[in-house]
Amino acid sequence: MKKIIFVFALLLISSPFAFSLEEDFSDEVIIEEETSLVAARGGLAEIPEPCRPKPMDKEKASKAAEKDENDETVGKYQSTIKYGVATEIAELINKLIENDDPRFADDIYDLFQVTKSTDVKEKIINYFKKLEDPCVADYACEILNDPFDTKNSLVSACLQYVSEVKCKNAVPPVITMIENEDEKYFNEALLALGGIGGSEEALFLVEYLDRDDLSDAQRQSLMRTLGKMQAIETWERLCEIAQNEDENLFVRMYASEAIGNMKKLESVPVLVDLFEESDPNLRVYVLKGLSNFPDTVDAISVIIEAVRDDHVKVRTEAVETVKKMEITDSVPYLIYRAKNDTEDSVKKKCIEALAALNTKEGNEYLISVIEDKKAGDSSKAKIVEELLKAGYTGKKEILELAEAVVKDDKKKNLRYAIGKALAKYCDDSFDEICLKFLESKDSSTVSLGLDMYQNKKWNSVKPKVEELAKDKKESATKRRAIRLVGEQEEEDKDSSK
Repeated sequence: MKKIIFVFALLLISSPFAFSLEEDFSDEVIIEEETSLVAARGGLAEIPEPCRPKPMDKEKASKAAEKDENDETVGKYQSTIKYGVATEIAELINKLIENDDPRFADDIYDLFQVTKSTDVKEKIINYFKKLEDPCVADYACEILNDPFDTKNSLVSACLQYVSEVKCKNAVPPVITMIENEDEKYFNEALLALGGIGGSEEALFLVEYLDRDDLSDAQRQSLMRTLGKMQAIETWERLCEIAQNEDENLFVRMYASEAIGNMKKLESVPVLVDLFEESDPNLRVYVLKGLSNFPDTVDAISVIIEAVRDDHVKVRTEAVETVKKMEITDSVPYLIYRAKNDTEDSVKKKCIEALAALNTKEGNEYLISVIEDKKAGDSSKAKIVEELLKAGYTGKKEILELAEAVVKDDKKKNLRYAIGKALAKYCDDSFDEICLKFLESKDSSTVSLGLDMYQNKKWNSVKPKVEELAKDKKESATKRRAIRLVGEQEEEDKDSSK
């Protein structure tokens, strides 16, 4: 049987049919090459088919309706859209954008089809950008196909719009605008391409980066856009740029962050080597890149080591990074820096990180500062705020400190800082300290007590607020107490229904 197979194989090799096999194989290779990824190119957009606005988001509509002045608001707005002058319409659309209000999308779309005002058209494009609705993508593509005789702000609005609604049709004219010698749209077109582009567009940018006529500012913008696009196909080229010591520093910085954002494990040794370079700005961006590798020992090791870097920028970035990545092994370093760093900004960042990481060692240190009578008030204030924000521990010690300073006028600044934090992160158990703040003779302290009461409306505190509302002297405190009592009565009525 083996002999038969061998003879048959020899016949195939020696026969003319063998050549046709080779030709077929060759064709397959060519086809594979033809279908490989190629860089995007400029040109004209294929205009999308016109379409009406998307169905209304009912949740957004409901939230927007809560902000209506009265039952006539909807009719009033519809009348303005139909009959208002450009300035009235523009003012209304600004309000609708601010409120993320989708209820008037169809009315505004109909207006878009008939208005001759470029200012109104621009506002409408911004409105649909906010709603992420592609209903005017056909108009935006037409403008971008021939933008140079159009008002600059309208072109800018179209670029932002196609980016927000991910209109792929707009890619060719956006690339053309990047390539055009008129640089006025260069950065905005780059941002738009970063929003809508993919691997093919990223390859275009990498090729474009090799041009000799680009300024450093343009190269930096290109690299930042490439970083946001996270196209794996550009990884090797960006690694070369990041490691090129003759390259512009900012371009290298953005390239370092970009290869990290791609989350390829091969980026880690490249970034670890780059961290040894002398420029602190480059090291900061290396840390940004390494922050994408929470499970990689080498990345974590460099980040922890960076907490004690000589340069304050690098230390600050490192502290923020260990917090973001929840690297608990960094806690001893953070405690040391919180105690000894020469920069207050770094100390504060360390306190933020320690509170967020919620380790036994870190919490014990923070609480020890609160209880230490010799510790600085600014450190205590920061720790109180961060512990309350994190919500893990320290409440008992914070309330004891608040009670100690509420009557101590030498500690007014600390009292105010604690009061603001207690009001901001108010808890059901703060009723007793709220009452103590309201009993103060200092108006600012009383005001902070009212801030706490406004959040929780404790029944145990209500009599004191009513007492302030009946004060004989007219004051801001009295007026606010009256308002809060009235709000409480309305809430009580609603709850009893």
